[in-house]
Formats: sequence, structure tokens, C-alpha cells
Amino acid sequence: MAKKNNSFRLFEQARETSNPRVGTLSEQLIRLRQKNIAESLSDFEGSAHKLEHVKSFAGVDFIDDARSTTSNAVWYSLQSMTKPTVWITNIDNPEFVTEDILNEVRRNVKEVVLQGVYNIDVYQKIAEIGVPVMMTMSMEDAVNHAFYACQKGDTILYAPGIRGNGQVTYRERGEKFKASVAQL
Repeated sequence: MAKKNNSFRLFEQARETSNPRVGTLSEQLIRLRQKNIAESLSDFEGSAHKLEHVKSFAGVDFIDDARSTTSNAVWYSLQSMTKPTVWITNIDNPEFVTEDILNEVRRNVKEVVLQGVYNIDVYQKIAEIGVPVMMTMSMEDAVNHAFYACQKGDTILYAPGIRGNGQVTYRERGEKFKASVAQL
């Protein structure tokens, strides 16, 4: 709250002193804060592709978290899982598989399904901690494999861990996951 008041005070001071630079800067700061608040609010659980429960089928829950495009977001997603989990990911850089993520995988992940371009370095980094890893090329194959790796009461989490490459957005990835789940 204090930050907001400081921005408005700067804005008021700029108008009083007729300093156009300070006034412009203050307006930009206010707009930036409003934009950040809007972005933060859009990432709340329950919104599309953010820890969204897609469906339950044969006792297995399917969770779409296609918005998890960073290591921190993936860590939060994995930490949010309360049941044994099969994690479908698109991570293609072993540096994005942080120690925090590996700790969450050790804690609650039964298997990891790497979907997309094969990356042996990511595969090895996860396999080294003793968790089974499967590589698939298509989302349909990833969902099918994950489903057959589950038991009743398990969860399948889709948290890609990579940003869109300009060609595929998180929305498109999430919709592809949902379509693959619907085909079961």
C-alpha cells in the first residue's frame, strides 16, 4: 500500500512542480504496477491452464498446468501435488531441472514423461535420482503412457517447464493436453 501511495505522491508532486519528466515517469510506474497486478491475478489457481483439473478418469486425476513455463512455476506445481504423480514435461535444457525440482520429484513423482524433442541430458539428470523416465514425441503418447503408469488415486500433471518458442503458446500446449486426455 505504501508503494502505491508513493507513486501517487510522485505524480502529484510532478503536477505541482510542472516537471514533465517526473510526471511521465510517475504515470509509467503506475501503469507498470497495474500491469504487474493484472498479470499476477491472471496466474491464480483455477484459471485456465493453471493447476486446472481437467477430469478424473478411472480414479486418476488429470491436471493441466501449461502455464508453468519456468523452473519456479514447475517447482510450485510439483509441490502442490498431494497424491502420487506422473509428471509430463517438455523441459529441453538440463539447467532448468533445478535441485528444488529434483527434490519434489524424489518426494512425490512416480515417473516423468519427457514429451517432445529427445534430450538425453535431461533424461539422465532425472534418471540419476532413481525416478523412471520415459521419452515420447507426441502429447497423445505422453498422456497414454502416463495413464498406464498410474494406479487409482494417482495424478497426472502436465507442467511443461519451457516457454513458447514463438510457435506454440502455453494455451496451445494446454489445449493439446486436454484433447489428448479426452481421447482416453
